[in-house]
Amino acid sequence: MNKVWRVAATEYLNAVRSKAFIVGVLAVPLIMAISIGAQFYAQKKTDVTPRRFAVLDRSGQLYAALAAQAKARNDSIRAGGQSVAVPLKGQTFKVDMPPQPEFVPEEFKFNGDDLKAAELQLSERVRRKELFAFVIIGPNVLDRAATNGVEVRYHTQTPTYQDLPGWIETTLSSEVRERRFTAAGVDSRQVRALSQPVPLQRLGLAEQKATGEVVQAKRENRVATMLVPIGGMVLLYLVVMTSAPALLNTVLEEKMQKISEVLLASVSPFELMLGKLLGTVLVSLTLSGLYMGSLVWGLWRFGQLENVPGQLYAWFFLFQVLALLMYGSVFLAIGAACNEIRDAQSLMMPVMMVVMIPYLMFLPVLQSPASPFSRAISLFPPATPMLMFLRLAIPPGPAWWEVALGLVLTTAFMLGCVWAGAKIFRIGILSQGQAPSISRMIQWLFSK
Repeated sequence: MNKVWRVAATEYLNAVRSKAFIVGVLAVPLIMAISIGAQFYAQKKTDVTPRRFAVLDRSGQLYAALAAQAKARNDSIRAGGQSVAVPLKGQTFKVDMPPQPEFVPEEFKFNGDDLKAAELQLSERVRRKELFAFVIIGPNVLDRAATNGVEVRYHTQTPTYQDLPGWIETTLSSEVRERRFTAAGVDSRQVRALSQPVPLQRLGLAEQKATGEVVQAKRENRVATMLVPIGGMVLLYLVVMTSAPALLNTVLEEKMQKISEVLLASVSPFELMLGKLLGTVLVSLTLSGLYMGSLVWGLWRFGQLENVPGQLYAWFFLFQVLALLMYGSVFLAIGAACNEIRDAQSLMMPVMMVVMIPYLMFLPVLQSPASPFSRAISLFPPATPMLMFLRLAIPPGPAWWEVALGLVLTTAFMLGCVWAGAKIFRIGILSQGQAPSISRMIQWLFSK
Protein backbone atom coordinates (compact mmCIF):
# COMPACT_ATOMS: atom_id res chain seq x y z
CA MET A 1 0.00 0.00 0.00
CA ASN A 2 2.99 2.27 0.54
CA LYS A 3 3.73 2.13 -3.17
CA VAL A 4 0.17 3.17 -3.97
CA TRP A 5 0.42 6.23 -1.75
CA ARG A 6 3.82 7.09 -3.21
CA VAL A 7 2.32 7.05 -6.69
CA ALA A 8 -0.67 9.06 -5.44
CA ALA A 9 1.58 11.62 -3.73
CA THR A 10 3.71 11.95 -6.85
CA GLU A 11 0.66 12.43 -9.06
CA TYR A 12 -0.79 14.96 -6.62
CA LEU A 13 2.37 17.04 -6.27
CA ASN A 14 3.02 17.01 -10.01
CA ALA A 15 -0.55 18.13 -10.61
CA VAL A 16 -0.77 20.95 -8.05
CA ARG A 17 2.63 22.31 -9.08
CA SER A 18 1.72 22.39 -12.74
CA LYS A 19 0.60 25.46 -14.63
CA ALA A 20 -2.55 23.59 -15.66
CA PHE A 21 -3.68 23.30 -12.03
CA ILE A 22 -3.05 26.98 -11.37
CA VAL A 23 -5.00 27.84 -14.50
CA GLY A 24 -7.75 25.45 -13.41
CA VAL A 25 -7.98 27.10 -9.99
CA LEU A 26 -8.24 30.53 -11.55
CA ALA A 27 -10.34 29.50 -14.53
CA VAL A 28 -13.80 29.58 -12.91
CA PRO A 29 -13.45 32.90 -11.04
CA LEU A 30 -11.66 34.40 -14.03
CA ILE A 31 -14.40 33.29 -16.42
CA MET A 32 -17.05 34.62 -14.03
CA ALA A 33 -15.23 37.94 -13.71
CA ILE A 34 -14.83 38.25 -17.47
CA SER A 35 -18.48 37.32 -17.98
CA ILE A 36 -19.72 39.89 -15.47
CA GLY A 37 -17.37 42.53 -16.85
CA ALA A 38 -18.48 41.77 -20.39
CA GLN A 39 -22.12 42.18 -19.37
CA PHE A 40 -21.43 45.57 -17.78
CA TYR A 41 -19.45 46.62 -20.83
CA ALA A 42 -22.21 45.41 -23.14
CA GLN A 43 -24.77 47.37 -21.14
CA LYS A 44 -22.73 50.55 -21.48
CA LYS A 45 -22.32 49.92 -25.21
CA THR A 46 -25.99 49.11 -25.76
CA ASP A 47 -27.35 50.63 -28.94
CA VAL A 48 -29.56 53.47 -27.70
CA THR A 49 -30.29 54.94 -31.11
CA PRO A 50 -33.89 56.19 -31.04
CA ARG A 51 -36.31 53.70 -32.57
CA ARG A 52 -38.39 55.76 -34.98
CA PHE A 53 -41.57 54.12 -36.18
CA ALA A 54 -44.51 55.22 -38.26
CA VAL A 55 -48.11 54.62 -37.23
CA LEU A 56 -50.84 54.21 -39.82
CA ASP A 57 -53.92 54.52 -37.61
CA ARG A 58 -56.96 53.49 -39.64
CA SER A 59 -59.16 53.88 -36.56
CA GLY A 60 -58.19 57.55 -36.29
CA GLN A 61 -58.31 57.44 -32.47
CA LEU A 62 -55.23 55.72 -31.10
CA TYR A 63 -52.18 57.52 -32.43
CA ALA A 64 -52.47 60.43 -30.00
CA ALA A 65 -52.56 58.09 -26.99
CA LEU A 66 -49.62 56.09 -28.34
CA ALA A 67 -47.60 59.26 -28.93
CA ALA A 68 -48.39 60.51 -25.40
CA GLN A 69 -47.23 57.26 -23.81
CA ALA A 70 -44.05 57.32 -25.91
CA LYS A 71 -43.33 60.89 -24.75
CA ALA A 72 -43.83 59.89 -21.10
CA ARG A 73 -41.48 56.97 -21.55
CA ASN A 74 -38.82 59.10 -23.26
CA ASP A 75 -39.06 61.76 -20.54
CA SER A 76 -38.50 59.07 -17.90
CA ILE A 77 -35.41 57.81 -19.74
CA ARG A 78 -33.97 61.31 -20.00
CA ALA A 79 -34.60 61.86 -16.31
CA GLY A 80 -32.67 58.75 -15.40
CA GLY A 81 -35.68 56.79 -14.15
CA GLN A 82 -34.47 53.45 -15.40
CA SER A 83 -33.57 51.90 -12.06
CA VAL A 84 -35.02 49.45 -9.53
CA ALA A 85 -34.75 49.09 -5.75
CA VAL A 86 -33.30 45.75 -4.59
CA PRO A 87 -33.62 44.76 -0.89
CA LEU A 88 -30.58 42.93 0.51
CA LYS A 89 -29.58 42.25 4.14
CA GLY A 90 -32.12 44.74 5.48
CA GLN A 91 -30.97 47.52 3.15
CA THR A 92 -32.29 48.79 -0.16
CA PHE A 93 -29.88 49.29 -3.03
CA LYS A 94 -30.59 51.21 -6.21
CA VAL A 95 -29.60 49.20 -9.27
CA ASP A 96 -29.45 50.95 -12.63
CA MET A 97 -31.18 49.18 -15.47
CA PRO A 98 -29.50 48.80 -18.86
CA PRO A 99 -29.82 51.92 -21.01
CA GLN A 100 -32.91 51.99 -23.19
CA PRO A 101 -33.45 53.70 -26.55
CA GLU A 102 -36.22 56.20 -26.98
CA PHE A 103 -39.30 55.27 -29.03
CA VAL A 104 -40.21 58.02 -31.49
CA PRO A 105 -43.55 57.62 -33.27
CA GLU A 106 -44.68 59.59 -36.31
CA GLU A 107 -48.15 59.61 -37.80
CA PHE A 108 -48.54 58.43 -41.36
CA LYS A 109 -51.42 60.21 -43.05
CA PHE A 110 -53.55 57.70 -44.93
CA ASN A 111 -56.22 58.85 -47.34
CA GLY A 112 -57.92 55.48 -47.45
CA ASP A 113 -57.37 54.78 -51.12
CA ASP A 114 -54.60 52.20 -51.47
CA LEU A 115 -53.41 50.37 -48.36
CA LYS A 116 -50.95 48.21 -50.28
CA ALA A 117 -49.26 51.28 -51.77
CA ALA A 118 -48.95 52.81 -48.31
CA GLU A 119 -47.50 49.59 -46.94
CA LEU A 120 -44.97 49.49 -49.80
CA GLN A 121 -44.02 53.13 -49.21
CA LEU A 122 -43.40 52.53 -45.51
CA SER A 123 -41.45 49.35 -46.24
CA GLU A 124 -39.12 51.31 -48.52
CA ARG A 125 -38.52 53.84 -45.74
CA VAL A 126 -37.56 50.98 -43.39
CA ARG A 127 -35.15 49.64 -45.99
CA ARG A 128 -33.57 53.10 -46.30
CA LYS A 129 -33.13 53.18 -42.49
CA GLU A 130 -35.43 56.21 -42.20
CA LEU A 131 -37.69 54.11 -39.97
CA PHE A 132 -37.00 51.22 -37.66
CA ALA A 133 -40.50 49.82 -38.11
CA PHE A 134 -44.09 50.79 -38.88
CA VAL A 135 -47.44 49.84 -37.38
CA ILE A 136 -50.80 49.50 -39.10
CA ILE A 137 -53.82 49.71 -36.77
CA GLY A 138 -57.04 48.20 -38.09
CA PRO A 139 -60.12 50.40 -38.60
CA ASN A 140 -62.37 48.49 -36.20
CA VAL A 141 -59.94 47.83 -33.37
CA LEU A 142 -62.20 49.66 -30.87
CA ASP A 143 -65.38 47.87 -31.96
CA ARG A 144 -66.11 44.98 -29.60
CA ALA A 145 -68.52 43.38 -32.08
CA ALA A 146 -66.33 43.71 -35.16
CA THR A 147 -64.83 40.61 -36.74
CA ASN A 148 -62.72 42.28 -39.42
CA GLY A 149 -60.09 44.97 -39.29
CA VAL A 150 -59.25 44.57 -35.63
CA GLU A 151 -55.68 43.50 -36.10
CA VAL A 152 -52.59 45.54 -35.35
CA ARG A 153 -49.70 44.74 -37.70
CA TYR A 154 -46.05 45.42 -36.87
CA HIS A 155 -43.55 45.52 -39.75
CA THR A 156 -39.76 45.60 -39.34
CA GLN A 157 -36.50 44.43 -40.82
CA THR A 158 -35.21 43.51 -37.36
CA PRO A 159 -37.59 40.87 -35.96
CA THR A 160 -35.18 39.87 -33.19
CA TYR A 161 -35.67 43.20 -31.39
CA GLN A 162 -38.63 42.61 -29.09
CA ASP A 163 -38.73 45.72 -26.87
CA LEU A 164 -40.53 47.96 -29.35
CA PRO A 165 -43.29 45.54 -30.48
CA GLY A 166 -43.80 44.46 -26.87
CA TRP A 167 -44.21 48.05 -25.74
CA ILE A 168 -46.59 48.84 -28.63
CA GLU A 169 -48.73 45.79 -27.89
CA THR A 170 -48.92 46.57 -24.16
CA THR A 171 -49.68 50.25 -24.70
CA LEU A 172 -52.34 49.73 -27.37
CA SER A 173 -53.99 46.89 -25.43
CA SER A 174 -54.26 49.09 -22.33
CA GLU A 175 -55.68 52.04 -24.30
CA VAL A 176 -58.18 49.92 -26.23
CA ARG A 177 -59.33 48.25 -23.02
CA GLU A 178 -59.90 51.62 -21.33
CA ARG A 179 -61.91 52.92 -24.29
CA ARG A 180 -64.02 49.79 -24.49
CA PHE A 181 -64.82 50.10 -20.79
CA THR A 182 -65.85 53.73 -21.30
CA ALA A 183 -67.99 52.85 -24.33
CA ALA A 184 -69.76 50.17 -22.31
CA GLY A 185 -70.45 52.57 -19.46
CA VAL A 186 -68.06 50.84 -17.10
CA ASP A 187 -65.83 52.79 -14.72
CA SER A 188 -62.35 51.73 -15.75
CA ARG A 189 -60.85 52.82 -12.41
CA GLN A 190 -63.25 50.58 -10.57
CA VAL A 191 -62.43 47.71 -12.94
CA ARG A 192 -58.71 48.16 -12.29
CA ALA A 193 -59.32 48.23 -8.54
CA LEU A 194 -61.42 45.08 -8.71
CA SER A 195 -58.91 43.38 -11.03
CA GLN A 196 -55.89 43.76 -8.76
CA PRO A 197 -54.00 40.45 -8.63
CA VAL A 198 -53.82 38.56 -5.38
CA PRO A 199 -50.19 38.45 -4.17
CA LEU A 200 -48.90 34.93 -3.62
CA GLN A 201 -46.48 34.34 -0.78
CA ARG A 202 -44.22 31.33 -1.20
CA LEU A 203 -43.86 29.69 2.21
CA GLY A 204 -42.57 26.49 3.72
CA LEU A 205 -44.44 24.42 6.30
CA ALA A 206 -45.40 25.23 9.87
CA GLU A 207 -43.68 23.20 12.59
CA GLN A 208 -44.41 22.28 16.20
CA LYS A 209 -41.63 22.21 18.75
CA ALA A 210 -41.31 19.59 21.48
CA THR A 211 -42.74 22.14 23.89
CA GLY A 212 -45.92 22.32 21.85
CA GLU A 213 -45.17 25.77 20.43
CA VAL A 214 -46.20 26.16 16.80
CA VAL A 215 -43.60 27.86 14.61
CA GLN A 216 -45.02 29.74 11.68
CA ALA A 217 -43.90 28.86 8.19
CA LYS A 218 -40.97 30.87 6.85
CA ARG A 219 -40.92 32.67 3.54
CA GLU A 220 -39.35 30.59 0.77
CA ASN A 221 -35.73 31.44 0.16
CA ARG A 222 -34.82 31.21 -3.53
CA VAL A 223 -31.14 30.74 -2.67
CA ALA A 224 -31.92 27.57 -0.73
CA THR A 225 -34.56 26.23 -3.11
CA MET A 226 -32.98 26.95 -6.49
CA LEU A 227 -29.46 28.35 -6.42
CA VAL A 228 -27.93 25.83 -4.00
CA PRO A 229 -29.31 22.67 -5.72
CA ILE A 230 -28.49 23.79 -9.25
CA GLY A 231 -25.16 25.42 -8.41
CA GLY A 232 -24.02 22.49 -6.26
CA MET A 233 -24.88 19.86 -8.85
CA VAL A 234 -23.32 21.81 -11.72
CA LEU A 235 -20.14 22.38 -9.69
CA LEU A 236 -19.99 18.68 -8.80
CA TYR A 237 -20.48 17.69 -12.42
CA LEU A 238 -17.84 20.11 -13.70
CA VAL A 239 -15.24 19.09 -11.11
CA VAL A 240 -15.69 15.39 -11.85
CA MET A 241 -15.80 15.82 -15.63
CA THR A 242 -12.65 17.92 -15.69
CA SER A 243 -10.67 15.56 -13.48
CA ALA A 244 -11.66 12.06 -14.64
CA PRO A 245 -11.03 12.46 -18.41
CA ALA A 246 -7.60 13.92 -17.63
CA LEU A 247 -6.57 10.45 -16.40
CA LEU A 248 -7.07 9.06 -19.89
CA ASN A 249 -4.72 11.59 -21.44
CA THR A 250 -2.10 11.09 -18.72
CA VAL A 251 -2.01 7.29 -19.05
CA LEU A 252 -2.10 7.39 -22.84
CA GLU A 253 0.74 9.90 -22.96
CA GLU A 254 2.88 7.82 -20.59
CA LYS A 255 2.18 4.69 -22.61
CA MET A 256 3.09 6.32 -25.92
CA GLN A 257 6.32 7.67 -24.42
CA LYS A 258 7.21 4.29 -22.81
CA ILE A 259 7.18 5.90 -19.34
CA SER A 260 4.68 3.34 -18.04
CA GLU A 261 7.14 0.50 -18.74
CA VAL A 262 9.70 2.18 -16.49
CA LEU A 263 7.12 2.71 -13.75
CA LEU A 264 5.97 -0.92 -13.91
CA ALA A 265 9.49 -2.02 -13.03
CA SER A 266 8.88 -0.64 -9.52
CA VAL A 267 5.14 -1.07 -8.97
CA SER A 268 2.45 -3.48 -10.13
CA PRO A 269 -0.16 -2.39 -12.68
CA PHE A 270 -2.86 -2.31 -10.00
CA GLU A 271 -0.71 -0.19 -7.67
CA LEU A 272 0.05 2.20 -10.52
CA MET A 273 -3.59 2.52 -11.48
CA LEU A 274 -4.82 2.93 -7.91
CA GLY A 275 -2.10 5.48 -7.14
CA LYS A 276 -3.05 7.56 -10.16
CA LEU A 277 -6.71 7.29 -9.22
CA LEU A 278 -6.16 8.39 -5.63
CA GLY A 279 -3.85 11.19 -6.73
CA THR A 280 -6.54 12.54 -9.04
CA VAL A 281 -9.08 12.32 -6.23
CA LEU A 282 -6.81 14.39 -3.99
CA VAL A 283 -6.25 16.98 -6.72
CA SER A 284 -9.97 17.22 -7.38
CA LEU A 285 -10.76 17.56 -3.67
CA THR A 286 -8.19 20.34 -3.41
CA LEU A 287 -9.75 22.15 -6.35
CA SER A 288 -13.33 21.76 -5.14
CA GLY A 289 -12.25 22.72 -1.61
CA LEU A 290 -10.93 26.04 -2.91
CA TYR A 291 -14.13 26.67 -4.86
CA MET A 292 -16.30 25.61 -1.93
CA GLY A 293 -14.38 27.91 0.41
CA SER A 294 -15.01 30.84 -1.94
CA LEU A 295 -18.67 29.89 -2.12
CA VAL A 296 -19.01 29.76 1.67
CA TRP A 297 -17.39 33.19 1.93
CA GLY A 298 -19.81 34.58 -0.64
CA LEU A 299 -22.82 33.11 1.17
CA TRP A 300 -21.57 34.55 4.46
CA ARG A 301 -20.88 37.93 2.88
CA PHE A 302 -24.45 38.24 1.63
CA GLY A 303 -26.09 36.76 4.73
CA GLN A 304 -27.18 33.51 3.08
CA LEU A 305 -24.91 31.03 4.87
CA GLU A 306 -27.67 29.79 7.18
CA ASN A 307 -29.76 28.79 4.17
CA VAL A 308 -27.28 26.05 3.20
CA PRO A 309 -27.41 23.03 5.55
CA GLY A 310 -23.97 22.04 6.78
CA GLN A 311 -24.43 18.36 5.87
CA LEU A 312 -24.66 19.31 2.17
CA TYR A 313 -20.93 20.03 2.11
CA ALA A 314 -20.20 16.52 3.41
CA TRP A 315 -22.54 14.98 0.83
CA PHE A 316 -20.86 17.00 -1.89
CA PHE A 317 -17.37 15.69 -1.12
CA LEU A 318 -18.60 12.11 -0.55
CA PHE A 319 -20.38 11.95 -3.89
CA GLN A 320 -17.41 13.62 -5.56
CA VAL A 321 -15.06 10.87 -4.34
CA LEU A 322 -17.46 8.11 -5.42
CA ALA A 323 -17.96 9.66 -8.87
CA LEU A 324 -14.23 10.18 -9.41
CA LEU A 325 -13.36 6.61 -8.43
CA MET A 326 -16.15 5.30 -10.66
CA TYR A 327 -15.52 7.37 -13.78
CA GLY A 328 -11.76 7.61 -13.22
CA SER A 329 -11.42 3.82 -13.35
CA VAL A 330 -13.25 3.73 -16.67
CA PHE A 331 -11.12 6.46 -18.21
CA LEU A 332 -7.92 4.86 -16.90
CA ALA A 333 -8.89 1.56 -18.48
CA ILE A 334 -9.61 3.21 -21.83
CA GLY A 335 -6.34 5.12 -21.76
CA ALA A 336 -4.35 1.98 -20.94
CA ALA A 337 -6.05 -0.03 -23.70
CA CYS A 338 -5.38 2.51 -26.45
CA ASN A 339 -2.23 3.29 -28.37
CA GLU A 340 -3.39 6.48 -30.06
CA ILE A 341 -5.70 9.33 -29.21
CA ARG A 342 -7.87 8.42 -32.18
CA ASP A 343 -8.57 4.98 -30.69
CA ALA A 344 -9.48 6.55 -27.35
CA GLN A 345 -11.94 8.95 -28.97
CA SER A 346 -13.89 6.09 -30.53
CA LEU A 347 -14.17 4.28 -27.18
CA MET A 348 -15.08 7.46 -25.34
CA MET A 349 -18.40 7.92 -27.14
CA PRO A 350 -20.50 5.32 -25.26
CA VAL A 351 -18.92 6.38 -21.97
CA MET A 352 -19.73 10.05 -22.54
CA MET A 353 -23.34 9.17 -23.37
CA VAL A 354 -23.66 7.65 -19.89
CA VAL A 355 -21.78 10.54 -18.31
CA MET A 356 -24.25 13.02 -19.83
CA ILE A 357 -27.29 11.39 -18.17
CA PRO A 358 -27.17 13.49 -14.95
CA TYR A 359 -26.78 16.71 -16.93
CA LEU A 360 -29.69 15.87 -19.24
CA MET A 361 -31.98 14.68 -16.45
CA PHE A 362 -31.48 17.31 -13.77
CA LEU A 363 -34.37 19.58 -14.88
CA PRO A 364 -37.11 16.90 -14.46
CA VAL A 365 -35.58 15.94 -11.11
CA LEU A 366 -35.46 19.60 -10.05
CA GLN A 367 -39.13 20.10 -10.93
CA SER A 368 -40.37 16.90 -9.23
CA PRO A 369 -37.69 15.53 -6.87
CA ALA A 370 -40.09 13.04 -5.23
CA SER A 371 -41.60 11.62 -8.43
CA PRO A 372 -41.14 7.92 -9.30
CA PHE A 373 -38.94 8.91 -12.24
CA SER A 374 -36.68 11.09 -10.05
CA ARG A 375 -36.35 8.30 -7.50
CA ALA A 376 -35.52 5.72 -10.16
CA ILE A 377 -32.97 7.80 -12.08
CA SER A 378 -31.24 8.93 -8.86
CA LEU A 379 -30.75 5.26 -7.92
CA PHE A 380 -29.06 4.51 -11.25
CA PRO A 381 -25.40 4.31 -10.09
CA PRO A 382 -23.73 6.30 -12.91
CA ALA A 383 -26.15 9.16 -12.24
CA THR A 384 -26.54 8.79 -8.47
CA PRO A 385 -23.72 11.11 -7.28
CA MET A 386 -25.08 14.14 -9.13
CA LEU A 387 -28.82 13.52 -9.01
CA MET A 388 -28.99 12.22 -5.43
CA PHE A 389 -27.04 15.29 -4.32
CA LEU A 390 -29.53 17.44 -6.23
CA ARG A 391 -32.43 15.79 -4.40
CA LEU A 392 -30.66 16.18 -1.06
CA ALA A 393 -30.23 19.90 -1.71
CA ILE A 394 -33.96 20.39 -2.36
CA PRO A 395 -35.93 20.59 0.91
CA PRO A 396 -37.09 18.36 2.49
CA GLY A 397 -34.85 15.90 0.62
CA PRO A 398 -35.34 12.19 -0.15
CA ALA A 399 -36.15 9.53 2.41
CA TRP A 400 -33.19 8.16 4.34
CA TRP A 401 -33.60 4.69 2.83
CA GLU A 402 -33.30 6.14 -0.69
CA VAL A 403 -30.03 7.83 0.22
CA ALA A 404 -28.74 4.66 1.89
CA LEU A 405 -29.75 2.49 -1.06
CA GLY A 406 -28.17 4.96 -3.48
CA LEU A 407 -24.90 4.88 -1.52
CA VAL A 408 -24.87 1.07 -1.43
CA LEU A 409 -25.60 0.73 -5.14
CA THR A 410 -23.09 3.42 -6.11
CA THR A 411 -20.37 1.99 -3.88
CA ALA A 412 -20.93 -1.50 -5.30
CA PHE A 413 -20.91 -0.14 -8.85
CA MET A 414 -17.78 1.91 -8.10
CA LEU A 415 -15.96 -1.17 -6.75
CA GLY A 416 -17.02 -3.06 -9.87
CA CYS A 417 -15.63 -0.27 -12.05
CA VAL A 418 -12.34 -0.29 -10.14
CA TRP A 419 -12.09 -4.08 -10.43
CA ALA A 420 -12.92 -4.06 -14.15
CA GLY A 421 -10.63 -1.10 -14.77
CA ALA A 422 -7.77 -2.86 -12.99
CA LYS A 423 -8.21 -6.00 -15.12
CA ILE A 424 -8.17 -4.03 -18.35
CA PHE A 425 -5.37 -1.74 -17.15
CA ARG A 426 -3.13 -4.71 -16.24
CA ILE A 427 -3.16 -6.06 -19.80
CA GLY A 428 -3.78 -2.89 -21.79
CA ILE A 429 -0.90 -0.88 -20.34
CA LEU A 430 1.64 -3.31 -21.88
CA SER A 431 -0.22 -4.02 -25.12
CA GLN A 432 1.10 -2.46 -28.30
CA GLY A 433 0.18 -2.30 -31.95
CA GLN A 434 -3.32 -3.72 -32.25
CA ALA A 435 -6.17 -1.22 -31.97
CA PRO A 436 -8.46 -1.94 -29.01
CA SER A 437 -12.10 -2.90 -29.33
CA ILE A 438 -14.91 -3.40 -26.83
CA SER A 439 -14.97 -7.16 -27.48
CA ARG A 440 -11.22 -7.39 -26.90
CA MET A 441 -11.49 -5.43 -23.66
CA ILE A 442 -14.22 -7.79 -22.49
CA GLN A 443 -11.88 -10.70 -23.11
CA TRP A 444 -9.23 -8.99 -20.98
CA LEU A 445 -11.85 -8.52 -18.29
CA PHE A 446 -12.33 -12.26 -17.84
CA SER A 447 -8.74 -13.34 -18.40
CA LYS A 448 -6.65 -14.65 -15.52
